[in-house]
Amino acid sequence: MTPELPEAKAVPRGRFHLSTRKWLLIGLAVVVLAGAGVGTWFLLTPRTTSTQSTSRTVQVTKATQTLTVALDGTLSPRKQSNVNFGVSGTVTRVLVKAGEKVTKGDKLATIDDSDLEDAVALAEANLTTAKANLSDVYDNDGSSAAITSAKAQVSSATAALESAEQDVEDAVLRSPITGTVASVDIEDGDSVTGSGSSSGSGGSGSNTSTSTSTSTAQFVVISTATWKLEGSVGSADLSSLKAGQAVAITTDAGTDVLKGTVASVGIVATSTSDGAATFPVVINVTGKQTDLYSGTTASAVITTGTYPDVLTVPTAAIRTEDAKTVVTKVTGTTTATTEVEIGKVFGTTTEIKSGLAEGDSVQITFTRPNTTTTASSDEGAAGFGGGFGGITDGGGPPAGGGAPPAGAGR
Repeated sequence: MTPELPEAKAVPRGRFHLSTRKWLLIGLAVVVLAGAGVGTWFLLTPRTTSTQSTSRTVQVTKATQTLTVALDGTLSPRKQSNVNFGVSGTVTRVLVKAGEKVTKGDKLATIDDSDLEDAVALAEANLTTAKANLSDVYDNDGSSAAITSAKAQVSSATAALESAEQDVEDAVLRSPITGTVASVDIEDGDSVTGSGSSSGSGGSGSNTSTSTSTSTAQFVVISTATWKLEGSVGSADLSSLKAGQAVAITTDAGTDVLKGTVASVGIVATSTSDGAATFPVVINVTGKQTDLYSGTTASAVITTGTYPDVLTVPTAAIRTEDAKTVVTKVTGTTTATTEVEIGKVFGTTTEIKSGLAEGDSVQITFTRPNTTTTASSDEGAAGFGGGFGGITDGGGPPAGGGAPPAGAGR
């Protein structure tokens, strides 16, 4: 009898048995860690740097040189009047519009002068009374004090009448200059308040100024024949500027280059730019100009000095060696380091005071970096990008995941 064999037991699955999906995740993690390591290796791989130099030979020249200071600014009329009524009242008529040309003394506007005329009549009556009083004092052999008092009353009444008559005259606002009306800030029916003072020109009874501000002016009249450019410079240029220096001016409007002269240079800073103080400069445009407009921006180049027969070389030819200023002098096919004494700098050229003569040749060498990476870094970067970029989200192994990055083992 055949003995009964024991029933075969199912072998239990191993404790570390993993599914296909878990193997895939582990593979992806390995690839990512490997990629990070390779990337770090590439970043730390030293790069080689080389330079490329080129040279050319230039001659030492002698010529007239100039020093200049450049600035940007705004054009405005050199002569401008802000005109306001000197008395209070209601505007009865505005006689001009912005853009109209006017002559000195032309009417700009009028206000109702009924009350002003009444004031004149009252002042005349007061003056008549004062004169009669003075006459009575004389007739009655008044005392010295009485006569003095009566005379003072006549003087006061006379002054009051003159003021009242001036107010009537100031009820007509006139242009103090010949020019163009730049702006009008009142209209018929407006109530205006007089400034209480009179600096009338031609009987205008108006207040005028040369300020460029138009915020409170009832009328602004400008003379468009003469112009100025207002700009600013930094403290480094301030000491080289002075009134009378020649200026070349170009405008945004594309007009021909205009001539001008420095009119004034301010020594008190008016503003700051990037933390640096700036100082005002006023330039008068030469001659009469008919095609300029107030507020136009313009650029100016101020000539601060002219120097004849200056020996110069390009600044790029000069260098410092062992605390000495030197150039490379070229004689035929040979070169030699030559010490020189330098002076003023004129843009891209520098004055040579000694060490060279007119007609000598010097060498300028231009050096620029030419940076390249090592071959292993270039190839490794390419291989790393290809292998890491091949990872997919499918169910199989990542494409390219089984191969190491190209060049990683070099």
